[in-house]
Amino acid sequence: MEEQKERGSFIPVRTDDLVRALCEERALSGEQREKFKKVANLVEALYHYDFHDTLEKTRGAYHFFNPDADTLKRYAPDTDPAKKFDAMVKALEKILVAANYREFPLDELNALMTKSAPEGLDVQVDLARYEKILIYRRGSKLAPKARNLLSRTKFFRKKDAPAEPETEVSPPTHDQEEIIQRLLILIKLKSSEDMEQFYDSFIETAGETGQERARRIAGKALFGKKEPKRHGASSGTPPIFLKVFKNVPVSALETLFPDVTVRMTLLDKGLILLPLVGGILSVVNRVIPALLLIGTIIAAVAAGRAIDWGEFRNHLFPILTAFSIVGVITFKIFSKYKITKEKHQAKLMKTLYFHNLDNNAGVFDFLVQEAEEEECKEALLAYYFLLTERNANGEPFTEEELDRRIEQWMEERFGMTLDFEVDDALRKLEEKKLLVKDGDRYRVPPIDETLIRLDELWDGVFAYSNERKE
Repeated sequence: MEEQKERGSFIPVRTDDLVRALCEERALSGEQREKFKKVANLVEALYHYDFHDTLEKTRGAYHFFNPDADTLKRYAPDTDPAKKFDAMVKALEKILVAANYREFPLDELNALMTKSAPEGLDVQVDLARYEKILIYRRGSKLAPKARNLLSRTKFFRKKDAPAEPETEVSPPTHDQEEIIQRLLILIKLKSSEDMEQFYDSFIETAGETGQERARRIAGKALFGKKEPKRHGASSGTPPIFLKVFKNVPVSALETLFPDVTVRMTLLDKGLILLPLVGGILSVVNRVIPALLLIGTIIAAVAAGRAIDWGEFRNHLFPILTAFSIVGVITFKIFSKYKITKEKHQAKLMKTLYFHNLDNNAGVFDFLVQEAEEEECKEALLAYYFLLTERNANGEPFTEEELDRRIEQWMEERFGMTLDFEVDDALRKLEEKKLLVKDGDRYRVPPIDETLIRLDELWDGVFAYSNERKE
């Protein structure tokens, strides 16, 4: 079944592939197509330089908080960490907006986690543990919804009803869940938070399977949340952790945080506790009589009284049966622990190698590359259609007409719906002095003139030789 994707601003096509597709439209002559490719190269070079400054400023601000830094952190004694943090966040947000990410409010996050959590649970990010949390997301798609392992229907299913297949994701049905294609998390710890303990908590939850997560959530809701062990408060500047993930199901959002608050209703507590208590009582009912009989025999031997071995033999089989049950249960628990631990490690490796895209300082390089691509694609799309096409009346496009035409072309060419940010694209062309406005209509200069203007902008990037001549 084909996955459905949301209508977003992200253009999921590489710049080179987009330029090639535009050239294949044959609206330009062969010579003009080659010149258009040169326009694309100059636009890419200019945006690369523009974002280089942003990248350096962001790296510099983050170095103060980077937990992975292996170089000295030399700053003036009066350096204000709050101002450093604000400068870093401001630069980061500029990159994220350019890369078509949007902020993921914590209220929306908590609502999604509670909605996707096992039935009857309320899952919330524990904000008290952190000084600051920022989350951004981009793109989403729908996929088969993961089977709810703690659903009430599981306890009330008839014995003769067929059981659901033991899989992480049920077969494709009308029930689906949202998959977030890109998710960025910024976590700033408090000064009193221990960094090693943070890592330990994150590792315990980041790689768990769906079943492990359901058991852990149920345990927290039933028995309360244990206070984490402290290895001693950290000193100095609180670290900031940055992580980028791909293809995160909303049902797994909770596992990306080291600590959450979980609450369960009394009804759901009972539905989980009753089968557990029943199982314990069934074992105790067999083990206690066996232990009493063994105690009686030991007491008789100690007191020197005669023992009726015939009666003991009659009870020997029930005794062996009781201890066999205890042994089997113990072995199953141990085996389950070993299997769960192996699954946990396998899931953790999968998360680290396939779902985690980048961490900490590397996040900025990753995002800047995406931002450069998005800026270039938006500017080139607007430039191409303003250059080569007109509306039905033969007039230059208005903003709304250009927006509809580009979205139509993307759907026809690549089969994708797109909410093209036409106002942002026009702003980019205006900044590069490539836009002429006639009333509410827009046009761009011919390719030869465009190349001259872009070349002038590039020549003005480093103007030291011109200063020397003066």
